[in-house]
Amino acid sequence: MSHFAAGHSRDVYPLRCDVQHYDWGDTEFIPRMLGVDNPRHEPFAELWMGAHPDLPSSVVMQDKEIPLNAFIEQAPAAVLGPSVAETFDNRLPYLFKVLSAAAPLSIQAHPSKAQAQAGFARENAVGVPLSAAHRNYKDDNHKPELIAALTDFYALRGFRPLEEIAEVLRTVPEFGDFATAFEATPASLRVLYESCMQQSQSQVDALLDPLIERLSEADRQHPFTREHPEYWLLRADRAYSREGHRDRGLFSIYFLNLVHLHPGEAMYLPAGVLHAYLEGSGMELMANSNNVLRGGLTPKHVDVAELLSNVSFEGGAPEILRAKPLPGTCEWAFATPAREFELRRIALDAQSIYSRGATHSMEILIPVEADEEAGVVIQSDAEALTLKKGEACMVPYGVPYRIQASEGAILYKATVPA
Repeated sequence: MSHFAAGHSRDVYPLRCDVQHYDWGDTEFIPRMLGVDNPRHEPFAELWMGAHPDLPSSVVMQDKEIPLNAFIEQAPAAVLGPSVAETFDNRLPYLFKVLSAAAPLSIQAHPSKAQAQAGFARENAVGVPLSAAHRNYKDDNHKPELIAALTDFYALRGFRPLEEIAEVLRTVPEFGDFATAFEATPASLRVLYESCMQQSQSQVDALLDPLIERLSEADRQHPFTREHPEYWLLRADRAYSREGHRDRGLFSIYFLNLVHLHPGEAMYLPAGVLHAYLEGSGMELMANSNNVLRGGLTPKHVDVAELLSNVSFEGGAPEILRAKPLPGTCEWAFATPAREFELRRIALDAQSIYSRGATHSMEILIPVEADEEAGVVIQSDAEALTLKKGEACMVPYGVPYRIQASEGAILYKATVPA
């Protein structure tokens, strides 16, 4: 019998996790991780591991499955830990994902906690259904997030240093009209970006048409590479400009930092930082929210005014994070300011054993590299659970466990900072 609730007979629970098939998803990475065929080449964009009501994981018990959010509701302090349950209103504070992008995602930002609460209440008050495609706020939570690269990963993150933006305006002929009025200040950056994003569609087309035509010809002569903003601008134009009209999200590609994360590197995105993932696969960990405010490069709902009211107009170089080893262990931690989550990486060889004392909060683990046959063995006091690559499990509060992999393995773990 489990230590925390009658009727629960395990200490470590397998999770059945589902996939979001967004259009931008890659067709191979997540299916290969899960060991499933994808004969129709369906996009597998995100594997969700968590308790968000939009797509909760299911806890696999001996005789049934129960959604993780419902499982937690039965005994939140016992599952999450008393401190976590009290701090986060009896809810799991994070959402864990494997993300795999084959095409650029939307230009987007996430609201602060106060902005999310106000926006959620505002849309509720006017009767916008939670499932409505035009709804901005799916919940009342903020969504700071961390992405750690599993493959080469390309993204846009935050406005470039202001002098670099001034140089772009001086050197890109089609932006010449903006150059004379721009000053290297946050206030001037706000005016510039709002001017670009709030133009009429005919103005957007008039400005971007000659730019795309010029860059397309240059690309035919000497192809751009992934290290050039122009490569992504042309690729995003092919993906999202429709019916003879250019997507206004294309402006952002010149104004935001182009980031190339190598496997093992990460970046943190607090509220208000404008960003877009462009290509690659990684582990994503965030506060338990699905609030996204979009400004373009997407078939989903775009609300430029709401996005602009949430964006931070600060320029600067992007910070690249690297995991720090925890002394005496085979575990590394990605440090961020987030209260809700912490991402850990566990690297095992055939001889090593990962030993975890009693957990201070609920943890979710997933092997991203493991032997196809042997998998990974997670041993608690009650039982041994074998996980294959791509299979996730949940460890409740207060459970000590050990991990072994006879052929070596790499796991990622979501937890709450101690």
